[in-house]
Amino acid sequence: MTVNPFVPGRGALPPYLAGREAEQREMRKLFRYVEARRGAPRDLVLSGPRGNGKTVLLRWFQREINALDEKIDVLWRTPSDFPDIDSLATTLVPPGRFKSLLPDTLSVSIGVGRLGWDLGGNPGTLAELLALRCNHRPLVLLLDEAHTLDRDVGRALLNASQSVAAGAPFLLALAGTPGLEPHLHSMSATFWDRARQLGVGRLDKTAAAEALAYPLARQEPAVAFTDSTLQRVIDESQGYPWFLQVWGAALWEAASETSETVIDASVAGKARPVFELERSTYYQHRRNELERRELLPVAARVADAFAGQDSLPQDTLNAAIAGAPGVDSASMVTRCRDRLAAVGYVWNPPGAGDSWQAGIPSLMNHVRAAFDPASDD
Repeated sequence: MTVNPFVPGRGALPPYLAGREAEQREMRKLFRYVEARRGAPRDLVLSGPRGNGKTVLLRWFQREINALDEKIDVLWRTPSDFPDIDSLATTLVPPGRFKSLLPDTLSVSIGVGRLGWDLGGNPGTLAELLALRCNHRPLVLLLDEAHTLDRDVGRALLNASQSVAAGAPFLLALAGTPGLEPHLHSMSATFWDRARQLGVGRLDKTAAAEALAYPLARQEPAVAFTDSTLQRVIDESQGYPWFLQVWGAALWEAASETSETVIDASVAGKARPVFELERSTYYQHRRNELERRELLPVAARVADAFAGQDSLPQDTLNAAIAGAPGVDSASMVTRCRDRLAAVGYVWNPPGAGDSWQAGIPSLMNHVRAAFDPASDD
């Protein structure tokens, strides 16, 4: 979780990443292969509901690599940067930098004011280009929002990664919503499920407390929480990094306005309207998204099933979905469940077996109330 608001007179609160030590260790392990000038034995896949810090982890990884070895290239990209295989090849192997290394049989075209590869639709050539490039200059590709990756481009990238990493220093790291897993399956690159899959979800209470308190304690003068205020903020945030970020920024600003060095109930009271407005706006966007996708009745039934529980077995979740209006077959239950996962309303973390979690438990209360105003929120 990072907090970095600009507050006149007191400066910006330095960013701080908390609670992701296990994920950071796994990411470093894979990078060590590239650092040793070998290909990583498998790709890295980060998945989790929006707002849990996948992008923050990728940015941390990018900084880590740049600090450790300046002779390794690291690219942070999103699928919009390469809508087709030619633009993917141009992004990964810029002709201006690497053309002298490559076979004369490959043609270079000029488009949109720059050199670009023309692979003639041949994905095998992508692997050839990438292998030559990585043997000259190792590469780590960090692909955010990977659940939006074009299927044909994704298939070419996954196959190239599998081929290139076998003999050249290359690592592919993908990050996306829980919809990333079925999207990768749809690319028919079945080996992808041997990737190192990491779930990025809500923080536990210890990590949430660290995310809020540690950056403030490092200030001059140090700013501290009263125990009761810190616990209340953690409880209201439910360990959801985006809510912790909003709370942290609001509390820092409220404390800065009066140069407070202790965040107590009074300071939290000043910050609360900012947090509640941000949270309410966020809830509204998510509810409207469910409504546009015609998932609101199903989401409300799921919210009823999750009431008072952090997780549900898949059979219980399926039964709740089956009870929603218009859900009349087992295949429709599966489709609805996958669609709810794609937007992060529920998710099945890697390694969790048949246990499903709520993306944001408090959002379910809001959805239930929006669908049935007579229910308690």
